[in-house]
Amino acid sequence: MRFALFYLAITVWVLWRFLKPMHVAKRYKWIGLALIVVIASFSFVSAAFFGGLISPELPPWVLMVGHGAEFALLFLAILTFLREVVIFLCVLGGKNFRPAKRVVQRDRRVAIGMMAASAGLAVAGVHEGVKVPDVLRYDVPIDDLPDGLEGMTVVQLSDLHASALLTEPHMEALVERVNALNPDLILITGDLVDGTVENRRKDIAPLTKLKARHGVLACEGNHEHYVDYDGWCRRIPELGIDFLKNECREIVHNGAVLTVGAVTDPWARRYGRELPDAVKAFAKAPEKGPRILMAHQPKPARTYDESVRLDLILSGHTHGGQLYGMDYAVAIMNATFVRGWYRLKHARLYVHSGSGLWNGFPVRLGVPSEIALFTLKKKVAGEGEALPKVEKLQKA
Repeated sequence: MRFALFYLAITVWVLWRFLKPMHVAKRYKWIGLALIVVIASFSFVSAAFFGGLISPELPPWVLMVGHGAEFALLFLAILTFLREVVIFLCVLGGKNFRPAKRVVQRDRRVAIGMMAASAGLAVAGVHEGVKVPDVLRYDVPIDDLPDGLEGMTVVQLSDLHASALLTEPHMEALVERVNALNPDLILITGDLVDGTVENRRKDIAPLTKLKARHGVLACEGNHEHYVDYDGWCRRIPELGIDFLKNECREIVHNGAVLTVGAVTDPWARRYGRELPDAVKAFAKAPEKGPRILMAHQPKPARTYDESVRLDLILSGHTHGGQLYGMDYAVAIMNATFVRGWYRLKHARLYVHSGSGLWNGFPVRLGVPSEIALFTLKKKVAGEGEALPKVEKLQKA
């Protein structure tokens, strides 16, 4: 309902302040009106008749065109607002600014340029959103890292969102890229799927091919709770993925132990399911040795950091903000955490930008998806608390 009201407001604004003042024949305005209404109705129609808002069951190209057009409409609304600001400033400027006001308000080339810019950004955004993610590499210094863990490689995937949009071929390509890194361990920090087990059976199947020396561990995200939670709790382990819920595993690498734990997602509260508990997750963990916590949402990270000894917290959920500029709003909603590295009181936090995205908003601009590859290193004396820097970006 909120999405419907949002696009209704956008539609009214664009019709009132963009389409109505245009100096074109009435038949073109009627065509524009029909097109805008169809675009604005896409999310509502797909949710109402094709499987729901979380996972409408439509062909990928339909989802890309439909949601891409919605984004173009959104950006056109923003440009229309900016044009209104310019017009207002011209009015304040008096008669000397009347020629400029006339051009901005009445010249069809300005309107065509606005439409072209909106469409171009939508195409670029959808292309960036659905492509196979690149690899970001980090050296991660850890206090008192045992010799056996020096150089151990850990891949983090997050927010895969296997869906009617990101289907089997996309997941195959993602798995192939991860396996080429030959990691020692793979961690998936939630939101693996959108939709029912039956609908996603084929799309999620490529994850069975993920290969790492110590296997694949995962935690739940909020999207696991939305559709067929119990089904996914049974299905994900069948893929060869160790699905952790407020528990931990000891990974023995070259004779040294790395403890990896995971908490449930805070969204569990709405469904009466087990709430995240970092203390419980590490209740059976060794007292000494490095610890990594998987927690889908970064918002409670400070609470986890203060409740149990941790070296590294890996999160996702935010998708990095997806759009440059929108990331500021996403940070506000997630306790200032949006993407990349953060220093907490005791541990470091890494917020993953996502290896996929939700099919309801398949757009990225300036915030690409990623596969994060961490190499564990001993913290050098005098190194201070500098956060890890990206070493290499592997292009698709």
